Amino acid sequence: MRRILLLGFSLFFLWQCRGPEGLQTNNLSYLYNKQEVGLRPKFNIVPESDTLFIVHYQIETNDFLFSRPTEDSEYEARIQIEYRLLPTLESTTVLDSGIVNINHQVKMVKNEILRGEIKLKMPADLPKSLLYLKTSDINRGSSQANFLRINNSSYNAPSYFSLQDTLGNPLFNNHIPPGVPFQIEHSLLPNKEFYVSHYNREFPYALPPYSTTEEEAFDIQPDTTFKVPTGESFAFREPGFYHFRLDTSQWSGFTVYSFYPAFPLVGNHQQMAEPLRYLTTQKEYAEMQSLMDKPEELKKWIDDFWIRRGGTNERARSLVANFYERVEASNQNFSSYLEGWKTDRGIVYIIYGPPNAVYRSSTGEAWVYGNESSALSYYFNFIHLDNPFTDNDFSLDRSSQYRYGWGQAIEAWRRGHIYNSKDIRREQDNYDQLQYRSRTPMWY
Repeated sequence: MRRILLLGFSLFFLWQCRGPEGLQTNNLSYLYNKQEVGLRPKFNIVPESDTLFIVHYQIETNDFLFSRPTEDSEYEARIQIEYRLLPTLESTTVLDSGIVNINHQVKMVKNEILRGEIKLKMPADLPKSLLYLKTSDINRGSSQANFLRINNSSYNAPSYFSLQDTLGNPLFNNHIPPGVPFQIEHSLLPNKEFYVSHYNREFPYALPPYSTTEEEAFDIQPDTTFKVPTGESFAFREPGFYHFRLDTSQWSGFTVYSFYPAFPLVGNHQQMAEPLRYLTTQKEYAEMQSLMDKPEELKKWIDDFWIRRGGTNERARSLVANFYERVEASNQNFSSYLEGWKTDRGIVYIIYGPPNAVYRSSTGEAWVYGNESSALSYYFNFIHLDNPFTDNDFSLDRSSQYRYGWGQAIEAWRRGHIYNSKDIRREQDNYDQLQYRSRTPMWY
């Protein structure tokens, strides 16, 4: 991933330092696999003071499992939100905690949005912390975790900024398409003006995991800077990302991203074309790029590409559905100042699919494909970067050792096969069987 000029990072060795305590030992792979996630709550943190933060939550009842004891009873869903405020993900020191129980009863099941809030006590002398939220569907017997980093190191820190719609309702993500009005406020300084730096850049795609090419540096100077007042609705005119600050003497602030209206979905053939760079040859990619301003010809080129890969229309449709589902999941999970499919985690996710194991620490994430105990497992270490524009910037620790496995995965896609972790496990099983059959006999 692109390096930010004034930022630094250090390598982490997650597998060597995973301790017996703390949340860093939990396998969080379900976070990136929507088939394993029953609930998809959204959370938003807004400070009321230096020591009291409000956690807003929003959950769609469409994700609930309803039950009723008798035919005459109302349908009931039981949801529980457990929260813990921790100094770091590895820490076992709990600064604040609690449980919120939601019993939702209805005569007829329909999709609704449930909203509520949690009051969180924040130590005054703690500049950064982590909020762990575990949301459980009691009827289904399933749960999922959310992790929110809180940065209240100064009034310029992102935790003190909040986004709202034009009616004053909190927004639960910081992507707002061009032309959509919204409001931004500082929680404790409501009358301040903001300096807004706009960046509209074409960022390069992520490099393959084995690449040793020097990554491009990102010029941190904005394209334009302007002022906006707090509490007034306005809309972005251009795509890109916008960095809000109280003053220009420091880079700490809050960033809002504005890509295209359908984001994180893939909305047109231009958006379908770009991620194909990960599967195409240089010649194929050049052909496709020459058609970017010719929608009908571009559509035909993409259709032909997938039909050649699949061999039949039905197989091609399956390849398209799975490939772009991974692109959209990458946009959903890994976006920062650039779309998620362009990131280091995005390229690995698109080619290999959801990992079998994800371990998160304060310094990054480790992904495992295949059985962890096998010598043939694929391990990817992603280092968390200190970036003023986002808290979701991770850089892959690249190695030439990935070249062979990566080539196998790309070739599988080009042969019309949807490559995923099952393929890696199959290779592991075949290897283990070979080792077993070739072992030296033991006589007793």
